This record gives sequence, C-alpha cells and structure tokens, in this order.
Amino acid sequence: MSFGYKSQNRDQQRKNTSSSFAGKMQKRWDSNSLVFGVMKVQVILWLRWHRWLPLLFFVVVAVSAAEPRVTGSWRSEYSLEDPEPNSKTPWGNQLPDMLVAYYRHHGVHSLMLVVCHTDIADARLWTLWQHFNLNDFYVQVSTEPSLRDLQYVDVLDEQMDAPPPQTFHANNSTHWATSFILPKSSYKLGILLLEFRSECALNLLRWSAASEHNYFTTNRFWLLLTEDKEDIDLLEDPEIFIPPDSELRVLHYEGLDSNFSSSLIDLYKVAAWKPLKRTLVGRNIRNRRHIIHALQHFGSAITYRQNLEGIVFNTAIVIAFPDVFTNIEDLSLRHIDTISKVNHRLMLELANRLNMSYNTYQTVNYGWRQPNGSFDGLMGRFQRYELDFAQLAIFMRLDRVALVDFVAETYRVRAGIMFRQPPLSAVANIFAMPFENDVWISILMLLIITTVVLVVELLYSPHTHDMAYMDTLNFVWGAMCQQGFYVEVRNRSARIIVFTTFVSALFLFTSFSANIVALLQSPSDAIRSLADLGQSPLEIGVQDTQYNKIYFTESTDPVTKNLYHKKIASKGDNVYIRPVLGMERMRTGLFAYQVELQAGYQIVSDTFSEPEKCGLMELEPFQLPMLAIPTRKNFPYKELIRRQIRWQREVSLVNREDRKWIPQKPKCEGGVGGFVSIGITECRYAFGIFGCGAAASFGLFLCEFIFKHFKLVYGIVKGYREMQR
Repeated sequence: MSFGYKSQNRDQQRKNTSSSFAGKMQKRWDSNSLVFGVMKVQVILWLRWHRWLPLLFFVVVAVSAAEPRVTGSWRSEYSLEDPEPNSKTPWGNQLPDMLVAYYRHHGVHSLMLVVCHTDIADARLWTLWQHFNLNDFYVQVSTEPSLRDLQYVDVLDEQMDAPPPQTFHANNSTHWATSFILPKSSYKLGILLLEFRSECALNLLRWSAASEHNYFTTNRFWLLLTEDKEDIDLLEDPEIFIPPDSELRVLHYEGLDSNFSSSLIDLYKVAAWKPLKRTLVGRNIRNRRHIIHALQHFGSAITYRQNLEGIVFNTAIVIAFPDVFTNIEDLSLRHIDTISKVNHRLMLELANRLNMSYNTYQTVNYGWRQPNGSFDGLMGRFQRYELDFAQLAIFMRLDRVALVDFVAETYRVRAGIMFRQPPLSAVANIFAMPFENDVWISILMLLIITTVVLVVELLYSPHTHDMAYMDTLNFVWGAMCQQGFYVEVRNRSARIIVFTTFVSALFLFTSFSANIVALLQSPSDAIRSLADLGQSPLEIGVQDTQYNKIYFTESTDPVTKNLYHKKIASKGDNVYIRPVLGMERMRTGLFAYQVELQAGYQIVSDTFSEPEKCGLMELEPFQLPMLAIPTRKNFPYKELIRRQIRWQREVSLVNREDRKWIPQKPKCEGGVGGFVSIGITECRYAFGIFGCGAAASFGLFLCEFIFKHFKLVYGIVKGYREMQR
C-alpha cells in the first residue's frame, strides 16, 4: 500500500540512543493493519482535509502511540529482520543529504518515494526516511504491491466534460494500470524513484507519460536514482515521453563512503518520437554543497529547451467575418477580426523563437456551449482534441476552463454602448431653462404689478381711454413678446407705464433669446448611467457577435437586465447589425450602439467630423474577461508557450501590436460649435403651445356661437318637437 507519514516528536527521536531506537523498531505494527487500509496516497491527496480532520487526527495519534515510524513496510519481502542500528548502510549519509538539498533547492516539502525493487535493504530506506523526516519533508511511500492495488482508486472528475483520448493500453504484462493518480495541484511535489530499471518502474514512467495523465510537469520534480549509467537508455522508449515542460533528472551514483561520487543528468525529449536529450548538470558530486552549486550554475532547465526542431502543431484561428475579411495584415480594416489580427504577429514570433510550425484550421466561431452540452466552433475542436493550441487569444470563461488550459494573457477587449449625448432640446424643455426659477417668479410678479397699475390708471385717470380693462392683459403679454399695442395712450402716466414695460421686456427677451441659441447647440449630460440610457429616447443596436448575446443574457446586474429586456430583446434579431451601419445610425440620429470599442473608435476616426467626435460617450453594460492563449488539456509544451508570451510582454512586443492594431479613442479637437439645424424636436414645445391655443380658441368660438344663436336654435328645436306631436 501507499502511505503518508511525518514525525510527531522529532526532539525525542534525536535524544534516543541507537539501542533504544532498535528496541522500539521491534514493536512496530505491520503496515497492513497500522493505518487500517485507508491511508492510500491517492485518497490523502484528493479528500478535502476539513471533512476528514477528525479521522486524520485519530490516525496521527494512533501512529504516535506506536512510536514514530514509517507507516508501511519499506522492507524487502525477503528481509525478515530489522536493520541493525549500528550497521553501516551502503549509501552512508552523503546521498540522503544530497537528496534533501536537491529538493530543498527546488522548494519541495512533499515527497513521494517510489520503491519498485524488492531487493533494497531496509537500512537504505530507513536512512532516507530519517533524513527527509528530520528536514520537515512529508513523505509518501509507494511499493509495487501498492501500485498494483486498485481497490481504493477513484476516477478523478477533473476532465469529465472533455475526457482525453486514452493512449495507455494495459495488457497485464509490461503495461498495467496503477494506483498512481496525481490530481492537479499548484503545489510542488517531489517524486523519488529508486532503481528504475525494473518493469514496475518503467510501467510507472509510461503511465505518467501518457497524454491522459502527463505527470511530467514543471511543479513535479522527478529524480531517478541508478548505479548503472546504461539504465538511462531505457528512457529512449517512445512511450516514455519526457516533455520540455518536465523536471526530470537522473542521479547516477557509484562508490561507497569516501569513494562515493555521483553525476546529475537532465533529461527531456522534444517529441515522443525524438531521441532523448541529455544535459550534464554536474559531475563528481559528493555532498550537498556540490549539488547545490551544480543546480545554481545550471539554472532553469526550460531555458535549454527552446528548440523544438521544427515539429508541427495543430492550431486554429477564428475569422468571424469572412465575407469582409481581406488579409490578416490589412491595416485598413483593423476593426474586422481585430482579436485574430492583433495576436497573429505574437504567434508568428512564438513559432520563430521555438522553431516550430503550425497546421492551421480556420473557424468562424470562438465556440459556445450548446443545449446538448457540446461546444461549437473553436472550443468544439478543443473538446474533440483536434487542436494543440489556438493561434489567438480568447475570453477566459469558466465553461471553457473545463476544456482548455489558459497559459498566458495577451490583451483586454472592451465592449460598450457608444452614443452621442442627445441635444439638450431632445431631453429637456429648453424654453424653460434660460432663467432660474426666481427669475421666472420675478417676471410673473412684473406682469401682475404692471397689469394692476394699468387698471388703476384706467379707473382713476381724469383722461378717457379707448382701452377696456381686459386690454391691459393683452398689452402686458404683447410687451413681453416684443409686440406693439393697438390702443393709443394719451396721458403721461400711462405712457410711462408702457415705456418701462417695453424696456424691461426688451432686456428679458434679449437674454432669453441668447440663451436659447446657446442651448440649441449644447449637448446634454442627461445620460450618465445605464439606468439613464434605459429611460432616454435613444434606440439601441448591438454588434452582431455571439458574445454580445451570451453576456447580455448571462448578466446578473438588474440595470443591465432591465436595459436588455426593454430595448434589445423586445426588438428581436433586427437589433443586431454590422458596426458600419450601427455607427452611421449613431452619427445621424438618436441611436446608441453596443460595439467593441476598438472597432467603434476606428469607424469614428474614419467617418465622423471633428465636432461629431466631441459628444461621444460610452457605457459598459458588462466587463469582458481577459484574453488568453488556450491549449488542450495536458499539453506538454504549455510552459514554453507561457514563458515566451510573457517575454514578449516584457520586451514590449505585445504593447507594439496593441498600438498597431487597436485604435485609441479619438480626441475632441474641433470643439462643440458649428451650424445646428433646428428640427421638429426643438420646436415641439412651440407647436404644442400653438396647438393648445388653437384648441382653446376653437372651443371658445363654439361657446360664443351657441350663446349668440341660442334663441334661434332653441326655436328650431321646439318647432321640430311640435311637428312630431
């Protein structure tokens, strides 16, 4: 079986003498009964620790009570006696010290010790365990019987949405399924394989190299021990693919005690069918100081593996608008398939740096989940494992994480609702805006006082006037509107009233007219949020891309949902239009357009006049995720791609392509001024007043007509009734 253990009382162990320690070893429990058969390494790695904390605590207490020992038999099946405490092991302390230093250098704190040979003496393993235990390593031991025991193995559900093709085929002789299951983890793990020449060890390496497993990764540090350097030739097996992303080394040791010496060799393959690449990390390594010096001098292994020797990868690119697409290097149509174009040069540079080629497929869709659970477009190809990676970056979404691994971010795409702030006359009554409320109240008081004074003048003036009392209202209202008066005023006091009234009205009228002209040319600031946009008279169009439909329907923001149902969903598919048409409607009318802002900026720069650029506004109904390069699951070259893309960002290649392909927001340089035509919208309140006046006049006319001819009408009706009798 495979077990995990750690010392619970290290200080006490250090104080014990060798003789007392040997006596304690006679009391150890058998491995099959010590942990009740439940502490398999696979179960320990998968289970959520907080649910099993009471059980683990009970087991730790039980182990401590039986003296801190290896929970599992690391003895040879032919070794019936415990190792003598004073016996000298063939390894001595040099090799264990070097192994501790090796894993400490890589920041490893958890270690899997795989023992496939059954003829390794107890003393060697016991020495290893002591050194790792005293240096705070959590060690898990796996033997051949435990690797063959599949009783407690559960299938991981990490790739249930897109299970990878099976490349490891068990035949029960040289290929057999093992219980060696490693879930994905961001923590570093050391794997120490002793004497890997056996069929058990080679089978484990084939199992780990299978594409459905790919346990050779950058955070799993494999170290293979051997006394025979020719054992390395066994790794030439095409089924043992040690990818460039791996951290696998062989430690070849020879000699005993003072004659002990070792060499550390770094291994990898460019591809499964390629020969094994060997790089000497250090030779004549005798102690921990030597191995640390060799590792520091060697540096990062992946920096030596950037030549992929021209191998070809299956990739894909998305051309969403093939009917208008011309060339991927066409700068005149930067707003067409911008995502593919801006990432194209980065991927070409990636191929040049790594010496690889692409077998490129073209799709028209980035790929979205269908009702039956499958994906279409680009993601559908990933789901069927037809691609190695994409030649462009796509949105990082949770439903895509189950199908691909995102290795490096490139750009951020912003999508927003672009619009020109509507004229002030379209959203407000500009005829009420020239004056503040206190000024309007003062004007009303002026009208009332003038009317009262003029009525008093008519009542008590010694002169006679041709003016009726109701004419005073006509006079005051006409003066305010800069109209003349049809009645001649003879006395001086009345003329003074008329003069002052007209002068006051002149100043008020001039101020009013000047403000009206300015307000007619002023954009409003009425739309500051999505809620304001939903209440505005602007119609909304949406760029005809699939992600707009997806993100609007997935939005949980109540304001965005209300806007979508009120102004987008209610209009059906007619609301989805091409950017050129949408931006033209926005330029010429009260229209808002949801578009990729980079594409919108390009069209604005090409078609809008300078004054038209000044009133542009944008609101983002949802935040789009970052774009990142996707690779298939368990892709063995993703660390190479990740490092190269990040290097391109560091040296500003990413920034260069961003400035080349993604337009910036046009600046307002011409001001807001210019000729403004007056339309029905601006005159609607004038027409409303005229209509109300005409309706009131016609109503009064009917009343006057009926009142004047009441007797005649009454006689006609009365005569008609008498004739009926």
